[in-house]
Amino acid sequence: MPSQFLDLFVNKRVTFRFSRQELVFDLSQSLFSSFDVDKGTRLLLKTLAKEVDLAAVSSVLDVGCGVGVIGLSLKRLNPGLALTAQDRDALALAFTQRNAALNGLDEVAFPGGLGLQGLGDARYDLIVSNLPGKAGAPVLADLIGRMASHLSAAGQAAVVIVNPLAEMAAESLADHGCALLLREAGKGHTVFHFRGGTGAGTAVSLTPYFRGRQSFQMAGTVYELDTVHNVPEFDTLGFHTTLAMDLLQKQPVNDRLLVWNPGQGHVPVWAYKRWGTAVTQFTLAGRDGLGLQAARHNLLAQGAEEERVTAVHAPTFGDVKGQFNRIICFPDVDPGVPWHKHLPDQWADLLADGGRVLVVARSAFIQRLQPEIAPFAILADKKRRGFRALLITPR
Repeated sequence: MPSQFLDLFVNKRVTFRFSRQELVFDLSQSLFSSFDVDKGTRLLLKTLAKEVDLAAVSSVLDVGCGVGVIGLSLKRLNPGLALTAQDRDALALAFTQRNAALNGLDEVAFPGGLGLQGLGDARYDLIVSNLPGKAGAPVLADLIGRMASHLSAAGQAAVVIVNPLAEMAAESLADHGCALLLREAGKGHTVFHFRGGTGAGTAVSLTPYFRGRQSFQMAGTVYELDTVHNVPEFDTLGFHTTLAMDLLQKQPVNDRLLVWNPGQGHVPVWAYKRWGTAVTQFTLAGRDGLGLQAARHNLLAQGAEEERVTAVHAPTFGDVKGQFNRIICFPDVDPGVPWHKHLPDQWADLLADGGRVLVVARSAFIQRLQPEIAPFAILADKKRRGFRALLITPR
């Protein structure tokens, strides 16, 4: 989980007080609430301090933990509690771990996966979440419904949600027979405390995230994807993707392939349909756990064997390990982080002999990158609608 590149992301360090306890948090412009602790989090913590005997809580699950403010504040107040933090963004998990260390808090668990995924039959005295409105109503309703299945006998959940989605949350709680303990509305957010309910089971699938099945065609290759909400290119290919496919169509992709930021899975699925068993190993890597799971699902749905597909949930490209014959990199866009200076060395470390890298990004990024890739020879260079792709190999 720790990344050597986290210092590059720190935008600001803030002091935060909760129940007479003082904490410090490093924030990032690449994550939610980049300049201060947000109002929804403050409202949720205020209700917890007022309504819950936090000294009696022995285990907490923080779903969508962000930089860790909610879970770590509770642990500072009660250091003996067992804290588990989840987030779909690997960078958020890395920042939560960083902030735990900053505040001298240890023994925090970081299971991978989407919300409530990978927990088995674990149960918690308290589940907390600043629910992300952008996840969409079906996903949030499913998440709320499943919380009951991970509560201990006397446990309760406390969530905060933006006011436009508050009625949806209330209806979901009623649909699952949850006992509402508190509903408190603030200026822009509403907090719900609840317990019990029928639950929706502990198994988490991608079903609530799916938009539908779409057919796509590029360079004579037709493929289908089950696309998901809140990941780009659910119905139309972006210019960066078509540019990558256009440049790759005459360049064999084989052996061990790494795709950084696969999104819905367009490029790896297209490569599988085009070159089949010539690609012996697909490694899908990136920060976004939902995109990784969607891309993996789509590869398997097309017939790729499970042992040929690996997903790596990593906060930065520099945290990927291994040796690859082909790397396809769609760089992250992180304010203030000079990835153009770091990526070339990282590519060189991961490339097998004779390997090639295809990097596709905004033209301005490629222009900044070019002086840094002197150790590489440019095999192809193509532009389209503000994007640019370079195919390079070590000299």
